[in-house]
Amino acid sequence: MKARCLPAIALGFSLCAALAQAQTTAQSAQALSADQAREENAYTLGVQAFLWGYPLYHYAMSAPKSVKAGAVGLNTLRKYDALKTAKDRTVVTPNNVTIDAYARIEVAQEPVVVHVPALAEPRWYLTQIGNMFDEITYNVGGIKGPAPGDYLVTGPDYRGSVPNEMTQVPLRTTAGVVAVRIFVNDEQDVAAAVQAQKGFQVMPLSAYQKDGLRYQPVKQQAPEPFAGSAPESVQFFEQLGHAMQQYLPASGGGDDALLTQLRLIGLSPQNGFDWRALDESTLRGLTRAVAAGEQIVAQRWRNLGETTNGWRYFLEGGRAGHDFALRAALAKHVVGAQLADQVVYPNTQVDEGGAALEGRYKYVLHFAKDQQPPTSLFWNLSMYGSDMLFVENSFGRYSIGNQTAGLKPAADGSLTVLIQKDKPQDTANWLPAPPGPFNLTLRFYGPASSVLDGTYRLPAVKRVD
Repeated sequence: MKARCLPAIALGFSLCAALAQAQTTAQSAQALSADQAREENAYTLGVQAFLWGYPLYHYAMSAPKSVKAGAVGLNTLRKYDALKTAKDRTVVTPNNVTIDAYARIEVAQEPVVVHVPALAEPRWYLTQIGNMFDEITYNVGGIKGPAPGDYLVTGPDYRGSVPNEMTQVPLRTTAGVVAVRIFVNDEQDVAAAVQAQKGFQVMPLSAYQKDGLRYQPVKQQAPEPFAGSAPESVQFFEQLGHAMQQYLPASGGGDDALLTQLRLIGLSPQNGFDWRALDESTLRGLTRAVAAGEQIVAQRWRNLGETTNGWRYFLEGGRAGHDFALRAALAKHVVGAQLADQVVYPNTQVDEGGAALEGRYKYVLHFAKDQQPPTSLFWNLSMYGSDMLFVENSFGRYSIGNQTAGLKPAADGSLTVLIQKDKPQDTANWLPAPPGPFNLTLRFYGPASSVLDGTYRLPAVKRVD
């Protein structure tokens, strides 16, 4: 019997139209063919696979380039012995208050030892151990203070013993990342920071047991880029399948239920992406899933965090495993982000009126008395061009903060940072800007609780005529 339609004027819509829409939707659902149902199921699972697996895909794609370029060591730390400057074109949004060292570690065959030394002189450092899902697994140092010792990073299938006096750090993936960051005050402090850096080491357990801290890393071949054969429209899933083979144990690393479902679209840690076994309907659904996944990640990044006074804050770095879209967005844009209780780094690209920051204007960032960025350690404001790299300048200053030598608060206790292209008469508080567009990132090292709970927010950057 056809439903009787009555106008629902008080509710502002037609009940007749609503019933018609419901009937159309029901008929449409009933009309799905077997091929259409397979396509929609593949699309649904494909979107989940894209978001869940994006960090694995990102690390697998970047590994050959980063190891070959010497930016990252393989089972050993690739150390930097000088301040990053505008000439360093390998790392976006760099900072020049730390010297860093990076390693890709492989723990499928045996554990890896991370040695953290007892420093001769007090110095802030942070040793970060993470997995291939871009999650922080363990931090040594940082806000917790010095914690020298040997840390045994083990894979998900490790059943061996842990040597005495070692702290076990279990990963849920068969590979991981180690980053060591050490504070450096200025150019004159570089040599001492480099000396401190030398004590940090990464090596396989067998090498540690044989040679101890005298171990000399052997040169290892960078992994070859993966060459797939899948149709271009689903090559993402082929790369993801390759990453799953590289980084996941057979059990799936804790995502067993999801991986059982992903077998329906040809994905598994054992076989990678078996695209040849899929029918055309499933491949069509996966093609749509790639496009949708990219848009979901873009929207998640665009709407991430909070913006106050033009500064964008996000506090989810390193612990976004519960939210696949968020984790994917972070891996794509700020891979290796630290936990917010260690470092928070808001960025701004606009002034107080919402206009883009441009070098043809002069700006100030003014902190009232007792309103400098609250941290238990230090803060630092970095200048970047539109490419998110340091801006070269003849003055040789790329950032400014409370550790900058000669920084001058006013008589009333306030502090004003001058942000402009032209050199001012007094350069104590000057952060040089480029002629064109730029943006700023302020890092809170050891942010106070007022930063984390939103009580404290940075003032807007003000344009001055």
